[in-house]
Amino acid sequence: MSGTDAYPQYLKDVHYSDDSELNTVEICIPHSPSTTEKQVWLIFIHGGAWQDPEIDASSFRKTQELLLKSEDIKYISGLASINYRLSPYPSHPKDPSNPSDPSRNAKHPVHINDVLAAILFLQEKYGFEDRYILAGHSCGATLAFQVAMKRYWGSQYESTFALEMNVVPPMAVLAVEGIYDIPAMIKHHNRQPEYKEFVTNAFGSDEAVWKAASPVNGDYDDSWPDGTVVVLAHSYEDELVEWEQVELMYKALKTQGWEEGLEAPSKKRWMDWFELGGKHDEVWKEYPTELERAIKATVRMVMGKAPGIGR
Repeated sequence: MSGTDAYPQYLKDVHYSDDSELNTVEICIPHSPSTTEKQVWLIFIHGGAWQDPEIDASSFRKTQELLLKSEDIKYISGLASINYRLSPYPSHPKDPSNPSDPSRNAKHPVHINDVLAAILFLQEKYGFEDRYILAGHSCGATLAFQVAMKRYWGSQYESTFALEMNVVPPMAVLAVEGIYDIPAMIKHHNRQPEYKEFVTNAFGSDEAVWKAASPVNGDYDDSWPDGTVVVLAHSYEDELVEWEQVELMYKALKTQGWEEGLEAPSKKRWMDWFELGGKHDEVWKEYPTELERAIKATVRMVMGKAPGIGR
């Protein structure tokens, strides 16, 4: 830190890995550690279709500043926003990717390995173990669920998965404008070839990999037995990711025994959906109060649910 007692304290461009210049994390410690209040970390994963260089960890800053001014910040002991290596995007109008740049030529499972490495770095540095909410926007929501899915794509890919890196999964996942069923998204946008293009750039052309990496196909009873809360936040105004994705993920969780709402405190695993306002990127860019609302709602769910957490 800065060596002073002033808060909040910010750390930018902190390297969690030497694999590329994009293997960094932004960290904010909002206040001095509390000995009377049980708190959680909030970790954010940005979107951008696994490839957009104009969307990075800084996309969380506006929302973070709102959270720092809110009453709910007393429940949050730290905030972090993760950068990760991106897939090729040679047609980007302002910053096309170069084939020789290791930060801009990532293929699955590099993205999720980077996210895991960042979370492990934070867990080892700050010791919060599972006491964190993992939030993600768009493909960042996909990555958040993939952390909970663990070895989700089958044994033939395990050698490239970094053996889960001893990462402790989160208590809760907040998925915002997320992609949960990749094949269904491709089918929905079959007249928009750019969707298949960015998926192929990120995952290759094997549709079995698309299916295996989709959060709707996770076995959360096996991979995430200690998960307590899932919130699916989405806007009906989203022009890029259809509401059908929420319905598919909601159905998949319900099939595995996740229950709706907080009306029964004895329930172990809660899920809920949260309606946002604005278009796909507007919920964090033009209207960061929308992402803030979803985060605060999730924090309050966790405060009411998790053993040992809360007032």
